[in-house]
Amino acid sequence: MKGKGIKDERIQGEVHKLMAHGFTIVFVGIAASVFVKVFVLHLDLKYWLDSFLILMAACFYVTLRSMRGGLFLLPSKAGEVQRLKKTNLISGAAGALIWAILMISYDLLGKDEVDVVASVMSTLVGSVVFFFGITWMQWFMIKRSNQNADKHLE
Repeated sequence: MKGKGIKDERIQGEVHKLMAHGFTIVFVGIAASVFVKVFVLHLDLKYWLDSFLILMAACFYVTLRSMRGGLFLLPSKAGEVQRLKKTNLISGAAGALIWAILMISYDLLGKDEVDVVASVMSTLVGSVVFFFGITWMQWFMIKRSNQNADKHLE
């Protein structure tokens, strides 16, 4: 029995909560580091690419594991599904708006001469593509997660 402890659901829940908090702290730290290196210090790509790739790999891993585990489920009530659709559309629009603002500001603050109209138009087209892509991705994740959740119940 030496070294073997009985872990009940409460202890396992606390361990999972600590791991989630640790991941969140590391995620926010790396995201802040990349943001500062790119937008504040204007460092070259070679100085922040490694941090960005680590951040994206972690996000990709957590998303895939969450989808495989069936964690992104649709609500059971019809009114809540409509609210989820509305929330997804609003969050997709907010993400596209933030992306557009960052891209326009990055173009305008750059060292090169910029055609403002062309920059704004290309950014608006990109933000529309971003909006539809992120909205589709959210629904794909929910549908795939619901399929996987049904498999685990069988």
